[in-house]
Amino acid sequence: MAPVYAAEPGAQQGVLTLNPAAARQALSRGASAPGTPKSPPPAYGSIVTVLSIDGGGVRGIIPGTILAFLEAKLQELDGPGARVADYFDVVAGTSTGGLVTAMLTAPDKEGRPLFAAKEINDFYLKHSPKIFPAKR
Repeated sequence: MAPVYAAEPGAQQGVLTLNPAAARQALSRGASAPGTPKSPPPAYGSIVTVLSIDGGGVRGIIPGTILAFLEAKLQELDGPGARVADYFDVVAGTSTGGLVTAMLTAPDKEGRPLFAAKEINDFYLKHSPKIFPAKR
């Protein structure tokens, strides 16, 4: 199979251009974009569920509070083992949201989320002075 990106004959070194034939072939295999592997199917139905958590430094306490509330409600419905990560196909975050994302999705030895959402705020309160030092 031809590469999706290839050096154009006579092009500047290090410059890659899209190979149209390979791009069409990649897309026909179901890839979401040229050169991107096909994503796994959604966990439930045909809708991909995405949780996006914003950044904002110590303000990670805000999504931590909301996610703890959400997880508590999910546990009322589905039992004490329910975790926020169980309900989303993709969890992503920027800056402090990435830290929250890692806490929600990092697996333990059994492959379950290592942290419960209710642990996020305690983590921030304990570690925020080291993670986000006061500006001088």
